Amino acid sequence: MVTDLTENKWAVMICLDKKEDDWIFVTENTNKCDWNLKPVLFEDINEAMAFANTFSLPGREENVMVVNYDE
Repeated sequence: MVTDLTENKWAVMICLDKKEDDWIFVTENTNKCDWNLKPVLFEDINEAMAFANTFSLPGREENVMVVNYDE
């Protein structure tokens, strides 16, 4: 467990192409195709890390990261 002393929210990013250093945020499902993408945000870093683990593949853990998100 990590003690979170920040006031910002946390988001999860996934690497699409490691050579290009190409990362995207995991976004909410709005059931629309309008490109109004909203990152899934967490108040607690531990919740964000648990969510990020659902995207992690064995041997490729470095392709998923939790980042501080300043709206």
